[in-house]
Amino acid sequence: MKHPVPFLAVALAAFLLPQRADAGVTVEVTVRGTVEFDLLTAPPLGLVADNEHATLKFRVDSDTFVNSGLFPTRGYAIDKASFSLSFDSAAVSLKNPFPAGTTPYFVLRNNDPGVDGFFTSTNVNDPAGQALSQNGSFGALASSFSVTYPSSFLPSLDILDALGTYDYTGLSVFHWSVDDGPVEPMGMIFETLTIATVTTTWTDKGNALAGIAGNPKLVGTGTLADGSNNALALSRSKPSATAALFVGLSGAAAPFKGGVLVPVPLIEPILLMTSAGGGIALPFVMPSGVPAGTELWLQYAIQDAAAVKGVALSNALQGITP
Repeated sequence: MKHPVPFLAVALAAFLLPQRADAGVTVEVTVRGTVEFDLLTAPPLGLVADNEHATLKFRVDSDTFVNSGLFPTRGYAIDKASFSLSFDSAAVSLKNPFPAGTTPYFVLRNNDPGVDGFFTSTNVNDPAGQALSQNGSFGALASSFSVTYPSSFLPSLDILDALGTYDYTGLSVFHWSVDDGPVEPMGMIFETLTIATVTTTWTDKGNALAGIAGNPKLVGTGTLADGSNNALALSRSKPSATAALFVGLSGAAAPFKGGVLVPVPLIEPILLMTSAGGGIALPFVMPSGVPAGTELWLQYAIQDAAAVKGVALSNALQGITP
């Protein structure tokens, strides 16, 4: 097929419908302030000077949370790999491996009791320090943070209702420190806390099924913004083979030819041919008027006698419009 681009563009324009991707949204929390004092001597945190900028940053998933059975609080599990406590001269992460049996949480409290606010903890009831990658005199240093506002400051325990920036205005209590067992050798002054969604345009959802060249690889480029130039690139496939591109607005896990087909297709698959090198380059222009947060799910099936049932599958690919 010499000109596949119009087929994909027409297909996208035909079935891209208004659909929000509020479920499972990645949210980044950023706390900023300055160093008030640092009594630590060992590096890296021992290198930090008073008045340096301090930034605490991590990510959570809006659907991964635990509600307290005691208080109106909800803890969102922190993506441990995303956690950083950084300064102008040094930075640390969470202890790896994190202490067994514990989970770091970012906790929202709404009218609990009579106050609202945020804290980090290893439980969903009370603030608690989280083990850092640097050791102190009593084991791993711990990151502690909490801020308290008057009651009814937050509308709910849903983190997507808490998007925005919060500062010291109306703040009744704050505590931000690095703890070493029973002492607090490092303290920070809180300035702002920002809760914002993170939009990753393209995400590899796995589920490839090997063929003659191993697992076919599907990659997306471009922003998916209205009228933007984007492209899909398939590689590691059988040369000169028929390939079917499945396109959907949601993902599932349907058994298919010995593997898993992830897109839930709303149209017939788009039939293409791989090149002599086993790839397909498919540029397309994103139609206008597609709502922000619309999901686009794609996956190739390629005729390949080396695959378990004669069909290899690329990884599934999820795109989200900005």
